[in-house]
Amino acid sequence: MSKSFLKIWNGECSFQAIETFGSLDVAAKKVVPSTAAEIKVSNDSIRYQHSTIKEVKPDGNNTLPTPGRKDPGEGKGEKKVERKDNKTAKK
Repeated sequence: MSKSFLKIWNGECSFQAIETFGSLDVAAKKVVPSTAAEIKVSNDSIRYQHSTIKEVKPDGNNTLPTPGRKDPGEGKGEKKVERKDNKTAKK
């Protein structure tokens, strides 16, 4: 049985999401693009920061998950505030 390795790159990129709406009011209320939006990523805007490699079982099921339909903004985030002593504190 041979070994297989999975390499995952992490980074960031800029993108443009384009979506058409039937009215200005509906467009103004939309916070994040829906699955109907066309997402354009420029190859010049991709920045690779680091990568990891891990050994995986060679069964062919080691693919990355596909994006879901869940709104990425639904989660609960931490709000950080600047304190007077110039240290960042969780709120």
